[in-house]
Amino acid sequence: MDGLKRTSLIIDPPDGKIPPLTDAASQRTSGALRAFTRYDSVKDRPLSERCIIGFGSTSGPPMLPVLYNNNYEIVQTPNAVMILIEMVHDIRVIRINGTHQPADIRQLLGDSIGRWEGDTLVVDTTNLTSKTRFRGSSENLHVIERFRRVDAHTILYRATVDDPAAFTKPWTLEYPFLATAGPVYEYACHEGNYAMPDILGGARKLETDGRQ
Repeated sequence: MDGLKRTSLIIDPPDGKIPPLTDAASQRTSGALRAFTRYDSVKDRPLSERCIIGFGSTSGPPMLPVLYNNNYEIVQTPNAVMILIEMVHDIRVIRINGTHQPADIRQLLGDSIGRWEGDTLVVDTTNLTSKTRFRGSSENLHVIERFRRVDAHTILYRATVDDPAAFTKPWTLEYPFLATAGPVYEYACHEGNYAMPDILGGARKLETDGRQ
């Protein structure tokens, strides 16, 4: 707890394991995996491959460390906190002391409202979309995040995931954000965009030659 070294990001349940998925969430997870590996048409290509949003919930919520490009740049104003994510240059805007948008207004990164509890920024996020399901979550996924500076070089990050339609009980993860020197450099993701004409052109050529 509170930044101690351990073998899992999960601090609740105590066994360090994500609670079991519901049957509906298991089906959604299988469907999402199939969608992520489908490249039959331009409409099937996954969001991360099109460089629209990072994979693995790197931008959250919850914000998770992935294979690479895990740096964040945080900018704070009196009315908002902006988090620039290195992976695919996603940007989260957390409105301080705001109110959530109506339930029919959905965003890829959800609607995040922040408030201060002493030295801790508490962020409440709802209104995610079906295109960014977190581990089989439903559109009613609710995430509470806490950002607390514990020293000059460390922010302790904690997130509680609550979605009865996906997980059999809420669960919480925690890990430190460590300060690094230097700027966050551009993540020039373009593979699935610039390559699209060649990919589709090659497919049409194969169809013309009868080699589908």
